[in-house]
Amino acid sequence: MATTETVLHHLTEKRFVGVTPDGMRVMIDGESEHKTGMGPMQLVLNAVAGCAAYDVVEMLRKRKLSVRGYRVEATGERADGTPSPFTKVHTRHVFDVPGLDQRTAERFVELAVTKYCSVASSLHAEQTFEAVLEHDEAESGATSGPVGEPAEATTADDA
Repeated sequence: MATTETVLHHLTEKRFVGVTPDGMRVMIDGESEHKTGMGPMQLVLNAVAGCAAYDVVEMLRKRKLSVRGYRVEATGERADGTPSPFTKVHTRHVFDVPGLDQRTAERFVELAVTKYCSVASSLHAEQTFEAVLEHDEAESGATSGPVGEPAEATTADDA
């Protein structure tokens, strides 16, 4: 079993810095003014997007596709009250990857979100996604809408 470690240091009020054993740092900030970092839930949302994106980029690399542009737009819905966990996370994967077709983009995103992403699997939130091909829009003038059907991520209990 793999172990991941970090140390969180309190700086002031609601401002912290997380430091990994190899010296990587991230600012975590809950201050209302003069913010120096993201809040904890913004970090979780970025972690879900980044985790899935790592896997998508690896699949693109294995297909020898050149990435001109790729971004993940993530939206999280949260429960009312305290705690306020994510109940749904939607990611919109926007590709500018010549040679990548819609079906393959959807399959790569689905695998990344529902099978490979450990962060998404760690959440008990519904995971939905869509894939948009910008290179097709630029070349044909067409626009793409939502294409991904809701897909639930596996949880640690399923593993």
